[in-house]
Amino acid sequence: MPSVSVVIPSYNRAHCVRESIDSVLQQSFQDFEIIVVDDASKDDTAQQVAMVTDPRVRYIRHETNKGGAAARNTGIHASTAEYIAFLDSDDHWAPDKLAKQVAMLEEKGSEYGFNYTWFIGRDPEGREVWRRNDTVDGLAVSELLRHNCVGTFSSVLARRAALLKVGGLDDKMRSCQDWDLFVRLNAVTAVCCVPEYLVYYLQDGGDKHRISANPTSIILGHRRMLGKLRERLPGMPAEDQARTLKQFTGIFVIAGSGSDVIKSGLEVLGKQFSASNFLWFTASLLRVTKRKLSGNLGY
Repeated sequence: MPSVSVVIPSYNRAHCVRESIDSVLQQSFQDFEIIVVDDASKDDTAQQVAMVTDPRVRYIRHETNKGGAAARNTGIHASTAEYIAFLDSDDHWAPDKLAKQVAMLEEKGSEYGFNYTWFIGRDPEGREVWRRNDTVDGLAVSELLRHNCVGTFSSVLARRAALLKVGGLDDKMRSCQDWDLFVRLNAVTAVCCVPEYLVYYLQDGGDKHRISANPTSIILGHRRMLGKLRERLPGMPAEDQARTLKQFTGIFVIAGSGSDVIKSGLEVLGKQFSASNFLWFTASLLRVTKRKLSGNLGY
């Protein structure tokens, strides 16, 4: 039985899935299995995976497209290891990523159910475009309720028992699948960070299969996420509630949902009315209108 099960969901990523698999095979930590879950791809993903001859690679195919959350759940239930790592099929890992995460969780002990690393965003040509380096530690971290400070699935290593305890991913989430899972995990187990850039995240605005390129998915996912967080908001200081709602408003601006901008913006004013917040709300309305008129929607 391996120590780590690496779950790679993929949909029409034949052009890059082997590079992601290779970044796992090149890890300094070698006690793993790789589970590629093909979410009913229409390209030659199956053939590309079959060309990898390492016996630790397993291939599972959905006969119908079910979405990334369902694909990751399939991988979780097919896994056999104590730890599960997620890797998106267009992202890559630094060679010592798994080694450092496993060592940290074993050092921290069973109180800590998952950890994550910092990551670097790259464009399709491999050029760095941004870095994410939020650092949180502990159980029920309030910062994680305000925004997704863990970041991306590709940076996370979790205990399988913790994932099963929270029921895996919510496959009804059209977006925010990662954030929702991290919040639910952190409600039952502590999180910690390996403060090193060990993941390379592809920022490709031209990939039509990315959730971030689909305004409808962005809107529906963030509505569901905000609905889940509402039961927690009353326990937060008014300033933190307003900050959380502002962040959701900003996402709705990007996705071009004027009705959601109005609703969440008015909530901000209700929580913390001030001249600066009123100006922020007015600016948000102007920005979402501009987005709608220009058709420039999504990240």
